[in-house]
Amino acid sequence: MENSKSHIAARVRDAREWKALSQVAMAKHLDMARQTYLDLESGKTEPRVTTLVKIAKITGRPLGWFIEQDLIPDTVDEHDDLRHLVDLFIQVPDNVRAELLEHHIGLMTCYIEQLKLMKNP
Repeated sequence: MENSKSHIAARVRDAREWKALSQVAMAKHLDMARQTYLDLESGKTEPRVTTLVKIAKITGRPLGWFIEQDLIPDTVDEHDDLRHLVDLFIQVPDNVRAELLEHHIGLMTCYIEQLKLMKNP
């Protein structure tokens, strides 16, 4: 339990930092005292589910990301552009995601095929 508590606390901090919010700003967004927020981020207290949902909405992170340790592989975390793409994709309504994904996979496939043709005429 302690491991998950520190994991959630680290994810809360990472999400806030990724969104470039100060601890004070995040506390204000959550309508809580700064010290209460600091206790969440330090792992002293665990956030309620409703608080975690609010943090997810504020930061654009999926709720499961705060709990699951391997939901987003470390390789994605190392690349800001990929992380940003994943975060944007998550915000797209479900009924549009498949269409967007299919369209962009098609574009990337065509682009890669053209690159191969240019290298090996």
